[in-house]
Amino acid sequence: MSGGQPPNENPRQPKDLQGLLKFCLEATKEEDAPAIPDNPEGVLESMDPQRRQWLEDALKGMSVDVIEQLGNGIKNLMDDTVDLDAKEETLDCLEDWLGNIDMAINFHKIGGFAALTKCLLSQHPSLRTGAAHLIAEVGQNNEYCQDRFIQEGFLQLLVDQLDHDQDEACRVKALYSISCLCRDYNPGRDAFTKMDGWSVVVRAILSDVLKLRTKGCYFLGVACTENSDTITDLAKMGLVQQLVSILQEPLDLSHEHVLSLLVTLIQFSDTSRAEAMEPALGLEGVLKSRLSEGKGKEEYMESVIHLTNLLKLCSKEEEQADR
Repeated sequence: MSGGQPPNENPRQPKDLQGLLKFCLEATKEEDAPAIPDNPEGVLESMDPQRRQWLEDALKGMSVDVIEQLGNGIKNLMDDTVDLDAKEETLDCLEDWLGNIDMAINFHKIGGFAALTKCLLSQHPSLRTGAAHLIAEVGQNNEYCQDRFIQEGFLQLLVDQLDHDQDEACRVKALYSISCLCRDYNPGRDAFTKMDGWSVVVRAILSDVLKLRTKGCYFLGVACTENSDTITDLAKMGLVQQLVSILQEPLDLSHEHVLSLLVTLIQFSDTSRAEAMEPALGLEGVLKSRLSEGKGKEEYMESVIHLTNLLKLCSKEEEQADR
């Protein structure tokens, strides 16, 4: 986010009962009120029933204001005369409210997704990043919003951002958002497959942006365990060879995720395993070289485990034992 922010004279309103309790204690911390507890849930459990009911009624009374704030946020994001700092702050505020599934649905119904589209297409990287992050937070485990994002073309916008954006943070957030719209959601995964999205993720993994490599490998690994067709598609792309090319580089922390994905491919795809065992690929030599670099170093402990497993999976003895 750009620029410093002035002191917050109007704290954001709470979205749940625990938040309301903290809000009240914050507002009176200069007085004789008790200190803010680390576990507001425990305080609520021991609270006098009448006082708790008062807090619940107060929270319900704020619901109209929430919708009003969502509407004001949409206006800010759509208005070209509003400055960048204000738009960035608006995206932050919206994230606070839209973690609630019902509020996320309301946000769509009052036109909020149009504002997110505008931000994704903005010339300002901070707005593209903020919008992609908000799409991820809104869409995750929310089938209503996942469906609307797919139907309204957001997945293609995010794929384009991942593949072509010049800003690293924008690409990372686009991948995060794509993952949230596709994991554990068949319509999202099917739409992503039709637009050749897996190829875009593979290109991201092969880039020199380590965050993209890490998050991309994790996403593909989860996708492979969820759907056998995805493993087949990735095997046909020659993903094993692409991953081995990364492993030819000196060992680094991102290799842990590359190795984990390679283990998944070889375990669940006969095609991938056959490719891995081709002598021309030279996988065994690469694995042994990386293993010698990682042994005895705590930061590479997981990589060493994956390397050891891969050497076993790709050995001729293991292949014969499986027959």
